[in-house]
Amino acid sequence: MCSGENKLRKKQIEIFSQILTKEDLPAPMIWDTGITETTSPVFSDKFRMFHVSGMIAAPIGNYGAAISASPRRNLGLRYASLLPEVSLYAEDRANIMIKHG
Repeated sequence: MCSGENKLRKKQIEIFSQILTKEDLPAPMIWDTGITETTSPVFSDKFRMFHVSGMIAAPIGNYGAAISASPRRNLGLRYASLLPEVSLYAEDRANIMIKHG
């Protein structure tokens, strides 16, 4: 996982966890617990890149749906502020996939 991905992920988790905590709601658990320390790749680089690109595209659609469904202005603004960052990250990954076939 690259440092840009970590920064983006941590920023999103921090923003929405703070909102939930402020409202006395539990923040969801992160899914990093299933990651192992193996050094040999199980899947090819192309397959992993394709999978990651799909996982990046999902939040873009989810943020759009959340903006339209949320009656809270502060949440809509948070989603809207994260969309450009996630979109640029998705574009970078797509360019890598194009470059390496």
